[in-house]
Amino acid sequence: MLQVITWTDQLSKNFDYENGKYGLVFRQTNPICNDFPLYKFGRQSDDITKLSLGYDFGEDYSSWNNWDYSFDRYDNLLGEAIKVRTDIGYIDLSKIDKLGRILSFQTCVTTHDGAPIVESRNFVDEGDIPPIDTWFYAKRDYYHSDYRCDQSLFCWIPKQFEQVMQQAINVEILDSYRWLDENDKDVYIKIKNSR
Repeated sequence: MLQVITWTDQLSKNFDYENGKYGLVFRQTNPICNDFPLYKFGRQSDDITKLSLGYDFGEDYSSWNNWDYSFDRYDNLLGEAIKVRTDIGYIDLSKIDKLGRILSFQTCVTTHDGAPIVESRNFVDEGDIPPIDTWFYAKRDYYHSDYRCDQSLFCWIPKQFEQVMQQAINVEILDSYRWLDENDKDVYIKIKNSR
């Protein structure tokens, strides 16, 4: 987790929060999967181009080139993401609330309805998935709210990006996002008290 806090801080230095490309800032890692980069960016098809929509999909609209939303795929991608990250800086976790929040995302569940990507200004992708540079841990059989989900992906959302992530949470209909400090307070307190 310390590594992802340092990494996202490095990637978001000088980010323009008013006009910046939210879909690109934390998708700078784009691992190769089955001979193709994980992400493709911009308008996804001629069908979307033909639609008369008020939303500008923009160059930072992202989706996966191969929609293999398997547990193993997430595990492999997380490993690839961690490999490229820089060293850890000192972080006082007792002040984590001022730095950002930990998000639990239930993997392999999406409607592809587009609401979360639009509301988050492309921060999450077309499959409602948080950006890969925020991922730091995956756990199987984790209690997501009141039920056990097959796999949860834990992501670090820096303070300045909480609002766009919350906008995705507000419209996502499958309840696949949870803030750790609300969902698992005991674990969150242990993190805050760790040295």
